[in-house]
Amino acid sequence: MNYLIGDQFDSLFEEIFKINKWLIVPLGILLAPLIEEPIFRLHLDLKKSSIWWSMILSFLVMSTQWFLLVAFLVYMIFLLISVSQKEVVNLKFVVYTSAIFFGVVHLGNFSNFDFVSHFYWIPLLVGAQFFIGLMLSYIRLNHGIWYSILFHGVYNAILIIPSVYFYEP
Repeated sequence: MNYLIGDQFDSLFEEIFKINKWLIVPLGILLAPLIEEPIFRLHLDLKKSSIWWSMILSFLVMSTQWFLLVAFLVYMIFLLISVSQKEVVNLKFVVYTSAIFFGVVHLGNFSNFDFVSHFYWIPLLVGAQFFIGLMLSYIRLNHGIWYSILFHGVYNAILIIPSVYFYEP
């Protein structure tokens, strides 16, 4: 990323690396998938209990991004009301919306990102997470939540382990 846009945005990973570079391994490979998958993909089955769990767990990840949390909660409440009233919910809408939220929440990885000043970088910064979100949604819907958690962890491991191993402050 630094080669494309320079060092405009400070990465939270760099701050963690300064403390202990190997700390990012369990956080990114184990903890992130265990928290993010239930938030962004558990509710894809459109069950009330899954929607509630996604809503509750969203406070863990998005509490520092209040505007995103509010938007996500509005989306979850919409789903909860629709499901409670036995309305047919468009699954494509749910999958794409979830993938968008998954991508945008990763802007939190950049500690000094200003949406207003740098809005044009958003597609580049979250595009990969959006597409991974779509893949994880497919895995979730066809194979279950545990397989999406496993795939998410493996994907993160492929990115994180070489980054940690070759990182030089």
